[in-house]
Amino acid sequence: MNTESAYAYAWQEVLKNRNLNLPLEIFDDYVGIDDKVVYQKYSSQVTLPSFSDTMDEIASIIINNFNAQTLYEDAKTCLDYFHTHNWKQACVSASPQKALEDKLTKAEITDYFDFILGGDSVRPRNKPFPDIYNLAISKLGTKKNIIVEDSPPGIQSGKASGNYVIAIDRGIFNKEELVAADVIVKNLSPDLFLDISKSL
Repeated sequence: MNTESAYAYAWQEVLKNRNLNLPLEIFDDYVGIDDKVVYQKYSSQVTLPSFSDTMDEIASIIINNFNAQTLYEDAKTCLDYFHTHNWKQACVSASPQKALEDKLTKAEITDYFDFILGGDSVRPRNKPFPDIYNLAISKLGTKKNIIVEDSPPGIQSGKASGNYVIAIDRGIFNKEELVAADVIVKNLSPDLFLDISKSL
């Protein structure tokens, strides 16, 4: 989902409300990073509520600016196809569980997933550590897995779990930052996953 701009705006709004004005571009450095890292950085500069309360504030701002159109169409096509063909699918994110569930519900795609796993399920070793993918695969009970990631920490996490990683280039990072993935693509398609699955 195209959540990066919403995420950046939400952090910008939270900090602006506490008299710290920052450009949106600053938050590009935190895409795919554990929210605790961002929280620790800015809680040393302004007075923030607890981490949990801050994340609730972030999530509220994101959800208010979120809808089903935020979902990339190529991703929706793949979710539809593999749900219909009974492939197991999980949504794994560095974001907190509640915020993640809220986003997926608002985007109307919760039913596509066998389960949803937020970063707070593996504290303190969120992405880029492999723990969250190891947990997801254990819950899925699968031996062959394809991970889709759009950020360097996510790619690192996926590769460290020993699985095949597709990097989807949404124009946020340069190619050099995505190169650790097994393949970099501009668009997702069922044929891409089917071809890769044959080689696993």
